[in-house]
Amino acid sequence: MEILYTDAALKELIKISTGDKKSAQRIVNKIEEYAGNPDGKYDIKQLKGNFGGRLRMRVGNYRIIFKIENETMVISTIRQRQEAYND
Repeated sequence: MEILYTDAALKELIKISTGDKKSAQRIVNKIEEYAGNPDGKYDIKQLKGNFGGRLRMRVGNYRIIFKIENETMVISTIRQRQEAYND
């Protein structure tokens, strides 16, 4: 599966890596692991409401919000859990 980051998601990932390189690396590793084997065991939930049609992956205190479109994983948001659902 191909991985596509939105501009906002890339900006957030760079911001995380500036302060916490270890967490940023864990996030990237989990995303790549999921893209390579989506049937594995991950903490993923289907979102509802304003985020309907998207999925949420939990990596420590961070939440990755994404959707699957034509065998492409489109990452839209990477934020800490307190801020992830505020938009």
